[in-house]
Amino acid sequence: MKLKYIFSGLLASAFMLSSCADVDVTTPLEGVGTAQLVVNGYLIEDASNLYGSVIDPAAGTITVQVPYYISDTEPIMGDITQMKLEAQMPVGYTFSPSLSGIHDLAAGYRTNLISNTGVSTAYTIYAEFVKSSEARIISAKLTESERTAVAIREPANAGEHGKIVVAKTSSSIDGALREVALNVSPWATVECDAMDPATGYIDFSNKPQITIVSQNGENKTVYDVDIQVPEVLPYGVGYISVMWAKQLYTDNDEGWEANANSSVAVVDDYLIVSNAKDFTNMLVFDRFNGKRLNDVKVNTEGIPAGRIIHAITSDDANHMVAGVLTSNAWMVTPTNCLIYVWKDGITSKPTCVLDADMAGSYFAGVTGMASVDIFHTMSCGGDMTSGNAVITNTYRGHYGGVMLFPFVDGQPDGNCIYEGNAGVFGSTWDASTAVPLTYKAPWSYIVHSGNARAIVSYVPEGTGKRAVTFTRPTSHWWGTDAGTDWTGGSVMGADYIEFNGCQLLAIANATNDQTAYRIYVSNIGASPTATSFADGFIFDTREGNKLGDASKGGPAGTGYGVSGMVSQYTYESGRTVLGDNLGGAVNRRVSSVLFASSTDGNAVQVYMLVRDHGILAYELTRFDL
Repeated sequence: MKLKYIFSGLLASAFMLSSCADVDVTTPLEGVGTAQLVVNGYLIEDASNLYGSVIDPAAGTITVQVPYYISDTEPIMGDITQMKLEAQMPVGYTFSPSLSGIHDLAAGYRTNLISNTGVSTAYTIYAEFVKSSEARIISAKLTESERTAVAIREPANAGEHGKIVVAKTSSSIDGALREVALNVSPWATVECDAMDPATGYIDFSNKPQITIVSQNGENKTVYDVDIQVPEVLPYGVGYISVMWAKQLYTDNDEGWEANANSSVAVVDDYLIVSNAKDFTNMLVFDRFNGKRLNDVKVNTEGIPAGRIIHAITSDDANHMVAGVLTSNAWMVTPTNCLIYVWKDGITSKPTCVLDADMAGSYFAGVTGMASVDIFHTMSCGGDMTSGNAVITNTYRGHYGGVMLFPFVDGQPDGNCIYEGNAGVFGSTWDASTAVPLTYKAPWSYIVHSGNARAIVSYVPEGTGKRAVTFTRPTSHWWGTDAGTDWTGGSVMGADYIEFNGCQLLAIANATNDQTAYRIYVSNIGASPTATSFADGFIFDTREGNKLGDASKGGPAGTGYGVSGMVSQYTYESGRTVLGDNLGGAVNRRVSSVLFASSTDGNAVQVYMLVRDHGILAYELTRFDL
């Protein structure tokens, strides 16, 4: 049950000053007289919500305004025979008898207001159920095309109509226009000739007029439907929206397993999730709506049984890539490093494109191969079947090590390349990722610390120490200390994509203890400097854009909610989150961030999976909405 939070302007200020103690509250207020009197009431079963009152000195009544239904979704009425009261009064005023205790406000409670001069005024305090006056459309969704952008524009002035603008980005949404679901003000009703009375869906194809009538029947808002092919921005990011999100629970029915699902890949319309406990049971979802596709299975034929796959990703040509966990540091055996590519889709047999022993010549140039593990995380750039491509792995340690696996036309191009400290301030650690920007030498990449040092560095083309460490953002970010020091907040995943003239970097920003994560997206530009990451901020999933609202195409952000951030603390009462993502030596704390492009080039999607916590999916478009 979702309880309503109703505050009038007067009540909002009163709430800041009032107390929930079971006594009268006297607050020094300027002036005298009942104009400064405030009385609030709350239900015994819901002490978190204060309700304001209407005071009528002439009639000697104080009437507490209780919502007709105290739930947004169920017809539940509060028990006004069991209420408590609070008051704010001018200095020297008091109620006699006191307002303390539990009162039957259906029958009324008689008391006297005694002024600071001893004048007594009789009052009877009642409670009445008040129906909501809200009448608006909160959101609209095409049930068969949930990723279609639908904007709600409220009337600018009294007597004018609002507008529901559907962005027709493809002719494929024509059928979906016939079934549109509205989310309206609690307990308001919808009047529309094009509404199916059985389902409540509305046919938008003929642009119907829709009227929303408030619960009290006194207020109405009329909306017109407008189907538009949006204008496209010549540069930059336009409309941004959440596609779907989910928190992971122990009682899930989708196949999520604790300490198993560490990374994601995108192929066609599929989002694939790895399974470190059994790579034959990778999860497959519709990447646009988050629905589990039980009839689609990743073909793992030829991958040796008993091996572990934490790290999967996608190349730039729509192929899934997987690296088999290989280590001589944490007793994972055998020690031959394996990389697989699904060249013909995820349901076809994968191809092994690298099989190299960690003690062999392929890794001869890697420092410290006596104690290293490979493919807890991975990134890939280029086409793993044609032309130049590279796979990256971070070397866990204090010196910012990156391992690069070059390929040409699907075959290894020489040996593994190791860059120790390319001038990166800080370390590479549990969830570090090196995102390649070039696919052949000279190498360039973005690397992050994967821990509470919260370091993100851009390494331009070249050799030697050349990195530019980004200054930490001071807003929309956990850990707001400016500079490159490592106090507060964490960086736990990253990906990069070029889109509509922008160079987009997405970061999984976590709290310092890594109990909550959000996505932060920035346009770092073609030649990043230390301030580019903070200066190029576009939006984050918890707080939205720079303005914190939907202006200029930016999302409002969904706050402390399932689509605003993932957390190890439950969003649903009575359920238990899958795990705490702590892991151990082999199964380390990890998260995965991945960009994917739409085939028409008008949008990119960004996904963040935090093992055992949850997953977010957002879309960034070129559309100027």
